[in-house]
Amino acid sequence: MTEIISLKQFFALDFTFLVCFGYPLSLLEFLGTTSGLICVYLASRNHILTWPIGIFNSICFFFLFFQVQLYSDMLLQIYFFGSSVYGWWVWRKRTGAFIKIQSLGKRKNTLLLFSIFLGTLLLGQVTSHFPIWFPNIFTKPPAFLYWDAFTTVASIFANLLLAQRKLESWFLWVFVDIVCIVLYALKAIPFVTAEYIVFLLIAFYGCYHWYQEYKSNLLDSSISGT
Repeated sequence: MTEIISLKQFFALDFTFLVCFGYPLSLLEFLGTTSGLICVYLASRNHILTWPIGIFNSICFFFLFFQVQLYSDMLLQIYFFGSSVYGWWVWRKRTGAFIKIQSLGKRKNTLLLFSIFLGTLLLGQVTSHFPIWFPNIFTKPPAFLYWDAFTTVASIFANLLLAQRKLESWFLWVFVDIVCIVLYALKAIPFVTAEYIVFLLIAFYGCYHWYQEYKSNLLDSSISGT
């Protein structure tokens, strides 16, 4: 019993791992931010280890977001966990087939925005009832209810579009990262905030790089007449 209690304390946000510039950094926040940065770096290098590290990252952030009452973000980690397991399996079996970057087009983009809006409302309503349905587990009301729900829903769509090499995925990531930076700063988790600032810079790079490749693909298609 003592070992279990110690383990809970070890991964609690109030368990200080080290003090950095006067900020008491918990082990959970340290592991979550560092594994997240490593995961994104490895993804940019097209390295398969991005997936197992992504699994570990989602576990860390699941418990972190639970403790700061960002319940939609907490639920998002379940999706990231599953998608990382799936991605790991697919990458081990991939054939190297190349899919060109494409755009959804106006009609599908309109449907995408409507789906994100509707999903945000539904998820916000569901998480708002967590303290009522599970009072012993969720002892505090959710923080920033609909903004938190938006980042969760938009992240799911952005991740799906990224896998399909759709240009709009990176534009979605930009919006998600901006909202996350504000939310995490308000919740006083500065290392996670700093991590998402780095993610935002990567998203801007992704927008630029993918758009350049998308225009190049359009030019090649027009020249070839396809």
